[in-house]
Amino acid sequence: MAENKQLISSQIISEKLGKSSEIYQQSIVFLKKQSKNQISFDQSFKQWREIFSKIYGYEISSNLFLKHTYFSLILKILFISKLCSSKNLELDEVYEMYLTNNLKKLRLFEYYYLFWTNFNKKLFTKVYNVIKCSKYAKQDIFSDIYQEIFLPDTRHKIGEFYTPSKLVQKMIDEVYIVGSKILDPSCGSGSFLINILLKILGSSESVALKFKALSKVYGFDINPLAIMTTKTNILLLIFEHFTTKNFKIPELNIFLIDSLFPESNDKETDINIKNMRNSFDLVIGNPPWLTYKDLQSKEYQIKIRDLSENLGIKPPSQYITHIELAAIFFYAIPSNFLKIKAKVFFVMPRSVINGDHCYKFRAFSIFNRNLEIWDFPKHYFFNVNHICLKAEFIGKNNNILIDDRYPIKTKLFNDSLELREEKFYSSLKIENDGAKLLLPSEELESFNKLENSPYKDIFFQGATLVPRTLTFFTKKQKTNGNLIISSDSDVLSRAKTQWKFQFKEKEIEQRFQFKTFLNMDLVPFFIKRKRNVFLPINEQFDLDLEFLQNYPKALKFYEEMNKIYKQNKKRTSTINTLFANLNYWNKLKKQINNKTYIVVYNASGSNLKAAVIDNDKQKVIIGSENYYYSTTSENEAYYLSAILNDPNLSKNIKLIKSSRHIHKRPFMFPIPIYDKNHPVHEKLARTGKKYELLVYDLVMNNPNITSEKVRLILNQKLMKIQKLTEQVFLK
Repeated sequence: MAENKQLISSQIISEKLGKSSEIYQQSIVFLKKQSKNQISFDQSFKQWREIFSKIYGYEISSNLFLKHTYFSLILKILFISKLCSSKNLELDEVYEMYLTNNLKKLRLFEYYYLFWTNFNKKLFTKVYNVIKCSKYAKQDIFSDIYQEIFLPDTRHKIGEFYTPSKLVQKMIDEVYIVGSKILDPSCGSGSFLINILLKILGSSESVALKFKALSKVYGFDINPLAIMTTKTNILLLIFEHFTTKNFKIPELNIFLIDSLFPESNDKETDINIKNMRNSFDLVIGNPPWLTYKDLQSKEYQIKIRDLSENLGIKPPSQYITHIELAAIFFYAIPSNFLKIKAKVFFVMPRSVINGDHCYKFRAFSIFNRNLEIWDFPKHYFFNVNHICLKAEFIGKNNNILIDDRYPIKTKLFNDSLELREEKFYSSLKIENDGAKLLLPSEELESFNKLENSPYKDIFFQGATLVPRTLTFFTKKQKTNGNLIISSDSDVLSRAKTQWKFQFKEKEIEQRFQFKTFLNMDLVPFFIKRKRNVFLPINEQFDLDLEFLQNYPKALKFYEEMNKIYKQNKKRTSTINTLFANLNYWNKLKKQINNKTYIVVYNASGSNLKAAVIDNDKQKVIIGSENYYYSTTSENEAYYLSAILNDPNLSKNIKLIKSSRHIHKRPFMFPIPIYDKNHPVHEKLARTGKKYELLVYDLVMNNPNITSEKVRLILNQKLMKIQKLTEQVFLK
């Protein structure tokens, strides 16, 4: 009869119980009603909020709590139903067990604040009918619903990116041996652990050895819901595999632990972390893809900064906010938990091999020579470019020189995870304490000949100009030399939740109106839209409250916006006023010195795009999404615009840039200072002017035209720029 049982897969769970299902909709309505009538709701919500605000940040609501409650109740129903499946119990008996059994011995549903209520019998029956008399597929059966219910932007706040099962399986097949003691230090819903479990259960070992191997599988996570999901996932599959009624449930080593600071969880876990130190054969997983600036706690930021220094991978001060948690994990977890000569194998953001902030990381100081990279050019599994990185831990006290770790063997895979080719990656420059970005060895020869352009030190990033909803506006009318302003609806629609603030028909003096533009407004050779921005500055681009007393409308508006800024800014931020944020690192005040012509290009994106601004016609403030250089020479400005729109320059930058960030990478190529006596320089300048007029006409005919469309239309003309540029520096 077993063959006739319905097979419950991740897809079925999502389809029948996910956000689009009738059961989900009815359950949320039920839980909302329960929340109004139950005293326990307030206590549980308060406890939940205290725990999860540290994980997700402080913008969490009762709606998310109800989603967590729903998901937890579903886990419990599935597990109780599985326990009862061999006992031939009636529905009433199963429901009674659901209401009364908290499974304390398994420590499975120990987060009691998520069980402040139960489904009524009607809802329970609907869920039960979905899964009764079923078998569970050999997979992470909660992967789809876990991702679906906890929206990507919520999960990504804690750097949680779900790893595709085929990549998980490929990594496990590469390094895991049945019986090894392994740890996934950020296990999420348990994808890596489930696949290791399946490898153990599918092996030819005896039941006793399988149980012993299962007892050597460990998972840590900071999210209680992830821990509960992983435990349920594992137990359901174990129950599916071992059909004997009274078999002993294996020990589950899945713990609520911050892997980077494990001692802080000793009391909560009832385990001795010291006993686990340097005892593992393998660390594998997908650590959080967060940077220092994404962390919700100032105290935790300080701990991470100190830890990066202790590990010897702390970046220079200008890159502190870009510290990668994945990079910290790659050093800290082996140092804490791996035996000497044991392996670590992580999915990592690609910035660890090409970001300036990971220069010291690439010394690989605690690892052996036999490093290995898996790369996926043009076939990435996430929106963030990534690699897999494998290494053998040997500790701090080793005599291996950094040069001896290079070049690094690299496997290139296609989107089907078939090995396409093998290469060696090495660095542009290897020094005692680190290495510059990594590239295929055959490409390094040409890059090693490059010299930085003199323009590198005279191009600057624009001013922060955020939060935009507090300063960007649209004009409705003028009155007595003043402006009546309201929120820019386009900016408002793109704002993060805590900054979705709208003002209407406020009055300011006209002198505080400035123009700016966003990255999306810039297309090759032209800025298709300029936006209004309120800046409370005097002639010296300073905030002078005494000066503002002469302009009571602007002063009043700034004070209102400054109050909103203070109320909503991140708790980790030490920038205490709106103006200090607008002028972060003095990048606003610096623009007082801008000359007649400004060349701008995008700070991030797939391709470069540049344009020229006539600063005498209309004073424009450059925002941080763009870099700029100002000059009194019109021809120099258009010369640079032509070069920065060269498709070949974009192509070369893609080889060396970190993720989508461009920053000053154009000037790692030897763009020469403009020479009015150089005929090719002059020709580039004339070409830049000519193409600006062409794009102007395109924009006038189609204001919504994209950069991609502009490049497509100008394709042949861009090839002419490429040929000119090759005569100057890109040979």
